[in-house]
Amino acid sequence: MKNEVIVPGTGKELNALIMEAMKNHDSVRTESLRAIKSAFLNWQTSKENAGKEMTEADEIQIIKKMVKQRQESVEQYIAAKRQELADAEQAQIDVLETFLPKAASEEDIVRAFNAAKEANGWEAEKKNMGLFVKAIKAALPNADGKMVAQVVQSQLA
Repeated sequence: MKNEVIVPGTGKELNALIMEAMKNHDSVRTESLRAIKSAFLNWQTSKENAGKEMTEADEIQIIKKMVKQRQESVEQYIAAKRQELADAEQAQIDVLETFLPKAASEEDIVRAFNAAKEANGWEAEKKNMGLFVKAIKAALPNADGKMVAQVVQSQLA
């Protein structure tokens, strides 16, 4: 399945996807898209985001958070021996992941580290770890936070 990135200004695009899923009688996709729409609306109406325009990076972060929440639910359902509920959550994860770009590889993160180092003239020292992590996350919003931290640590003196 192709990855679909929802464009900022999501109202019409997301509504069209929901309508398409409803016409196809795809209840899992419909439910997942409605959850995305709800999460986006919650983000837009929150106090800390008042007046801000939603970016693609914001959308990615919201959907990543939704995937993580469902993965935790799957683990809990499996521990409670409720496979049917775990399968339902996994189906939603599969739909949500179609809206995420391919995750950044370790090589991509190393390249972003080197680019940040060159562009900003930063020394590869532990005291600059936060600066590197922030720069890499800005450059690669699809990078896994733990992997970014591990790669940065390995690159620092």
